[in-house]
Amino acid sequence: MSRKQDPLSVEYILLGIIQKQPIHAYDLSKILSTQEDFRIIWHFNQSQLYAILDKIEKNGLIQSKIISGDAFPFKKVYSLTNFGSDMFQQWIMEPVQQPRMLRSDFLAKLYFLKDEPQSQFSSVVEKQIVICEKWLLDYQKRKEMISPESVYPQIVFDFRIKSLEAMIAWLRSCMDLVQQSAQ
Repeated sequence: MSRKQDPLSVEYILLGIIQKQPIHAYDLSKILSTQEDFRIIWHFNQSQLYAILDKIEKNGLIQSKIISGDAFPFKKVYSLTNFGSDMFQQWIMEPVQQPRMLRSDFLAKLYFLKDEPQSQFSSVVEKQIVICEKWLLDYQKRKEMISPESVYPQIVFDFRIKSLEAMIAWLRSCMDLVQQSAQ
């Protein structure tokens, strides 16, 4: 018996789209391939999509129903289960736990949070800033412990520190953009 795995950001993206309305896999593929908001970050091919849909259905996050269609006699339409909806809501409200996840998971969260009340968006971004500031402090402390002769570790930690400073500045600018758009 295989163990259920936690969904990946790609799977949460599908949950977020399916949450808006039940949808056929072809229509889902069309959204992912034509909507610029998705195309600038994520790339899906149709065979990947079907495999992911099968996986998240087996994990109880979505369910399918066969309905009669116009072009085809029958088509499979996916909808979110209560469990899938709960998992999506939990995921969207939690900050990411690793800096590298900001460019994938966190961007996916922001896509869906932009449609939520500003307080939810702000709450998640503020939590993420706090976590990034902790990472930054940790990297700064670790860099201080490196001997001056160890050039490469200094370069690595300097990169990590400057990356986190940029991420924190970016997160703050996200907050500003959302606040300005609400005015």
